[in-house]
Amino acid sequence: MYKKMTAVLLSVPLAAFAAAGASAEEPQDFYDEPMTIKLVPSSNFNANIHGSYELVDLENGETIAIDDEIQFRHGEDDVTVKISDDDSEMHTSADGFALQEDGISSNNYVSISSVLRAGTSFQTTAYRGSFVIEPEEERNPDGAEDAEEQNPENDDEEETVGRLQLFNVLDMEDYLKGVVPHEMSSSWPLEALKAQAVAARNYAKVNMDSNEFLYDTTTHQVYHGRSGEGSRSNQAVRETEGIYAEHNGNLIYAYFHASSGGHTDDSENVWSNEVAYIRGVDDPYDTHNANPNNEWTEEIDRDAVSDAVFPDSDWELSDLEVLEKSEAGRVQQLRATGVNEDTGETQEKIIPDGSSADSIRWALGSTLKSTMFDLSKEDSSSVTVKTADGSEESYDSAMGMDMRQADGSDEVIAYDNLAVRTTSGVEYLSTAATAYQFTGSGWGHGLGMSQWGAYEMARQGMNYRDILTHYYTNITIVER
Repeated sequence: MYKKMTAVLLSVPLAAFAAAGASAEEPQDFYDEPMTIKLVPSSNFNANIHGSYELVDLENGETIAIDDEIQFRHGEDDVTVKISDDDSEMHTSADGFALQEDGISSNNYVSISSVLRAGTSFQTTAYRGSFVIEPEEERNPDGAEDAEEQNPENDDEEETVGRLQLFNVLDMEDYLKGVVPHEMSSSWPLEALKAQAVAARNYAKVNMDSNEFLYDTTTHQVYHGRSGEGSRSNQAVRETEGIYAEHNGNLIYAYFHASSGGHTDDSENVWSNEVAYIRGVDDPYDTHNANPNNEWTEEIDRDAVSDAVFPDSDWELSDLEVLEKSEAGRVQQLRATGVNEDTGETQEKIIPDGSSADSIRWALGSTLKSTMFDLSKEDSSSVTVKTADGSEESYDSAMGMDMRQADGSDEVIAYDNLAVRTTSGVEYLSTAATAYQFTGSGWGHGLGMSQWGAYEMARQGMNYRDILTHYYTNITIVER
């Protein structure tokens, strides 16, 4: 649902459609506003053709006669296409093939027999538009050849190793039909869906202008093709066709999220960049009874937090506290205190350390819905300490403190339970919290449009322009 900040990258076109010296159109040339989406097929897959298509060998530009069903087979350095059931007609190309529309029509679509649909599971999925099928190659959306070096945590690209490279090329508006109902329920009010359609169109356009292709996952936008379309979301796309949001004449990154918790935030309080049109706004529309994110609670064991913050096994988390919040109520910094179990040495870590404040959500051993939360400690024993001047002070945790021994030496408390002799015997007290409880509001990064807020604004009779201008500061809605 939510989208993360994406750097502007150099655009690199897909492989040439025809052999050197030949002159032929690429599938991208067929569409007014082309989108190229990278899909993840199984190693071999069938394409069931509905409508009018032609198959072109990218190595020599020749057109191959086809039936309604063809099979694509993976090779280490080539692509093989099987035309007939008995293997009597097969074609192999070192450059791959284009399965392209022979005349653009809403009746044209292709069912791919096995696709990892939006990163979830392999299943038959129908897609509009045309297709490019190339030999196996690992590369990033910006065209970088060494994907691992450029982006070592690119899970989407890892999924494409050992299989053909399959790209769905289609018009922007048809692409959005497969996106909008997977970013916002198609049963929601139409004006909310129209606001989502414009936001998704902006997001797609800005990313496509700076990338060779987009993924069909949350890395860019969840896309389920024709199989994922809904009638009301299709209506929202049609009724906003060509509509974009601009700031000072430039397209905006229309970031959105599920729920703001009652207030969106300034971009620099969540990510590092200051974005003029991503300013925090009061959001009373978000906190209505239908929104399940008005209040949530997440409890994380101290051991899980300790492993995440102090991965070295010699260190144990002794305390965690909030240091700073934004005016909107989102946590900006936490302080974690650790103690070395062997030496008794203590250290402090500030979270986040060099990354965005939004990274707090996944830095503590579990993923929190948002950074708009309060922190409390579970099963923490209050400790009263008598100081040298005879006064007493109370602390939530004893871990990391020096404890005077019977022989007069001091020992750092670096263990979970402390044995204390009382008049009635020995009692065992927890030296630190056993768990941390996070009580929060909202879901997502909290920048730009709240989807649950858009829902309520539409329900109250406001239109998609009202919604967009509420959440994005000083923008204009234009037709391009």
